[in-house]
Amino acid sequence: MIYYVGDIHGRVDDVAAIDRAAIKAGVEVVVQVGDFGIRWAKNCPIVKYFKKRERQQRPGPTWYTCGGNHDNWPEWARLQKEQGNGKMVELAPGCNYVVRGATTKLDGKTHLFFGGAESIDKSLRVEGTTWWAEETPSAAEFQRFFDSLVEDAPEIIITHEAPLCVELNRTGRGTQPTPRNLQNALKHSKHTPERWYFGHHHILQSWVVNNIDFHCCGFHGEYQSSWGGLYDVGPGANQSRLHADADGEPHLDHALQGSQVEAYEEIIELHKTYGGD
Repeated sequence: MIYYVGDIHGRVDDVAAIDRAAIKAGVEVVVQVGDFGIRWAKNCPIVKYFKKRERQQRPGPTWYTCGGNHDNWPEWARLQKEQGNGKMVELAPGCNYVVRGATTKLDGKTHLFFGGAESIDKSLRVEGTTWWAEETPSAAEFQRFFDSLVEDAPEIIITHEAPLCVELNRTGRGTQPTPRNLQNALKHSKHTPERWYFGHHHILQSWVVNNIDFHCCGFHGEYQSSWGGLYDVGPGANQSRLHADADGEPHLDHALQGSQVEAYEEIIELHKTYGGD
């Protein structure tokens, strides 16, 4: 079984909580769908966590990420050049970035990875410090994604953004390069993947579109499993489910009490305020 984890934004406590949940469930692979925040800046707490996990020989799943719009792409490119691997980059011990358009087999299924998206808040950020132009894939990278989709026939696709066929109420999304080009690749490919996992929009929700199961993996401790469960191991979550209604409004699946209710209300308010992107 695999856990498909939503946007983390550098929150090391969420990484540790997901590790604990994975160990308890016997899960050996975690796939993170971008906006990880690992190596965002020097002295990254997530890197320290994985190094400590290795040093202490603690158990834990192997992590893989596609990268999002809020990730430090130049730093990841530097590591890729340093390591000389065209498909996979070690970001920390037991934590890897799968290069755009590369495939790897996980739990018996071929996964095609393709990170990146467009930030709607880039005017509020500082280029080279909190925003990088490489968030949008290049034409060559989009071509590699299409070629891998056709030639490798992956069962599973991992992206940060979703193609336009997944209808999400986000201003300007229809004109952004990444969702448009993902849609074009899907349209012109004769291969139909089984499942497609993505992040960016900060909701736990699933759709079936053109015989493909699409899954948005939430954020800040939320994740989906390869057998269909939706979970949140964020503050006070206690493995309870939080997902979005058809209208995009998040709600609790069942009654919670005390601090759990407060924690979930905080998550919902953050979702409404922060939105996605």
